[in-house]
Amino acid sequence: MDEFWLKKAKKYIQEHNAFEDVSELTTSAENITISATVSVGLPSKFIKAGITDIGVKNKEEVSFIFTDQFPLVAPNILLRNDFPRCFPHINPSEYNVSPCIYEGNISELLQQSEWMNGLLNQLVDWLEKAASNDLMNYEQGWAPMRNDHFSGYILYDPSEVLDAFREKNSLFVYRKFDYEDRNTIIIVNSLFGPEKRKNAHALFVSTTDIIATYCPNPITNLAELYKYAISVGIQDLKKIVEEIDLKNIEENKLFVILAVERPINLISSNCKFEFLNFVIHKSEHRRKKKRELKRTLPECKVGMLSHISDRSPELLKQLSGTKTKLNDKKSIALVGCGSLGSKIGIHLARNGNNPFLCIDPDIFMPHNNARHALTLTWSQNKAELLSVSINSIVNVKPRVIAEPALKADFTGSRIIIETTASLSVRNFLMSRTDLPSIVSGALYGKGRYGLLLLENKSKTTRLIDIWANLYYASLSNALLRTILFFSDTNSVQVGQSCSSQTMIVDDARISLMAATMSLKIQNVLENGLSKNGEILFIKYDDNYSLTSELVSVPEYIEVNSIDKRDWKVRLSQSAHNQMKDIMHHKGANETGGVLLGSVFLYAKTVVVTGIIPSPPDSIEKPTLFVLGTEGLEKTIKDIEKKTNGKVTYLGTWHSHPSGGTASQTDHNTYERLLFVRNYEPTVCLIVSQDEIILV
Repeated sequence: MDEFWLKKAKKYIQEHNAFEDVSELTTSAENITISATVSVGLPSKFIKAGITDIGVKNKEEVSFIFTDQFPLVAPNILLRNDFPRCFPHINPSEYNVSPCIYEGNISELLQQSEWMNGLLNQLVDWLEKAASNDLMNYEQGWAPMRNDHFSGYILYDPSEVLDAFREKNSLFVYRKFDYEDRNTIIIVNSLFGPEKRKNAHALFVSTTDIIATYCPNPITNLAELYKYAISVGIQDLKKIVEEIDLKNIEENKLFVILAVERPINLISSNCKFEFLNFVIHKSEHRRKKKRELKRTLPECKVGMLSHISDRSPELLKQLSGTKTKLNDKKSIALVGCGSLGSKIGIHLARNGNNPFLCIDPDIFMPHNNARHALTLTWSQNKAELLSVSINSIVNVKPRVIAEPALKADFTGSRIIIETTASLSVRNFLMSRTDLPSIVSGALYGKGRYGLLLLENKSKTTRLIDIWANLYYASLSNALLRTILFFSDTNSVQVGQSCSSQTMIVDDARISLMAATMSLKIQNVLENGLSKNGEILFIKYDDNYSLTSELVSVPEYIEVNSIDKRDWKVRLSQSAHNQMKDIMHHKGANETGGVLLGSVFLYAKTVVVTGIIPSPPDSIEKPTLFVLGTEGLEKTIKDIEKKTNGKVTYLGTWHSHPSGGTASQTDHNTYERLLFVRNYEPTVCLIVSQDEIILV
């Protein structure tokens, strides 16, 4: 033990004006002690006597117990053994009185600029508040009963118990609880393995009056518990406990929880009820003349349990600081419970979101352990396993569909989060206009890049539009082209079958991407989707940094045809504005050009994302437009090559500056285009001042 720091601490104590009679360093087997006397300022009416009516003296002895971890760890501070224990803010102990002088870790206080003076000042302040019986700070809240006889933990939701009192219009609520006895530490109502779980019953009893008297826990046996219950106005506890005991004579424990109403809310709580949790260790099982004898005798040992809030959406929301909307009846549909989807699902669950719908047909295999959110798993359906894990976190069991998403019913969902990386699933989602809003996430480039695509609030910008917009944006973005159209060749064999390869990517990188996506999705769950569709582009760099960019997607409009064809045509608002600008620039002459975009076969939808202006050999007159061909074929081939065919030639557009419907010439032009394009999906648009006509 470093004498330098001990001598320095002693000097601080000697020089403090409230301390006197500072002792030498006293060494024991593991500790070193410095003792001193504190001059306590008593209220004026007690100055002459030198002691308050409760028992605080004007000269109080104090000991500082130092370990070899000092000064990183603060000394333990002890008062005299017979110091009155009727105050709040005393650390739990059965023998020495240890004042709780600081809200937080006292070792952290020691590291502040005042060093030992910080501890000494807090101690003097605590003693003077004790002398004036002012340790209960009503502005701070009610200090809970101190537990000097710690026996374990009990989990339940206090608000749910208070609701039960009101619903039953009773001061008594009776419950069956599970518990586990772990080497004298009892844990109640938690998650246990079946082989360790034991049964007992719990009795919740509420007071009828407000109890404003603080009392530390003096209870060690059942007789003392009955006495305390009477002191807070509960007269019938003995009778009820004995009735419950006889009804459940085989059980070895009985839990009694007193809900005591205080004049103010408890510290760090919005509730005035203090729940005092006791465990009764029943006496041995006895019979007399084949008659069961009660096991709850006055001498039965009683311990106190510390309350821990049970896992719940409310608790998780509080701890994560989110604005999660609780108890929403519509589910969050997780389509894909693999490495990315499982991590996003767990993040959202830890924020208190619920309920979930987990959808995945796949089985968890050994290689999934390399980067999946789940642990301690076995060969079971991924959606089922993720459901178990989410339920263990949020205490709300998700619904499971262990089949492909193509068979799922989404009518009870408020949002769909798709992370399957499956083109089939993507095409299915893009084909359905009746689904809730979709958020779609995927990883690229061995986990170096991530894309999160979000439909808008009104679902006027759909997933199909966002993908078409991405393809078109890749024309001018070489990095995006690489990400979307050039797959990684690096993979690893996880078995000897032809379908046993998977992409190489480490778990930490997936976690980075999943966490960033989850933050965005959490914002959506709290505040709703944006007015426009969005694309979140995430990039991981070699210097261990993560950058992201959120891009707004232009609005898309559906162009209706007169003959109600099977195929739908959707038009980017930015492409439409471009056409109108060109039309206004040409004045009275008709003009036009080539339509670019993407064809989605399964959805039977063509999405127009851009245009090529009319070639220089085009004919533009007030009543005639003839599209030229100069350089057009090469331009289109270059575009298709750049985008792997995802952006292609769709057809033509031309303007009617003065308005009017499609002429016979326009219809003939459309028929010729169909023939030339071998009856591939083809679009001919007429743009006027006020409308768009699909020929």
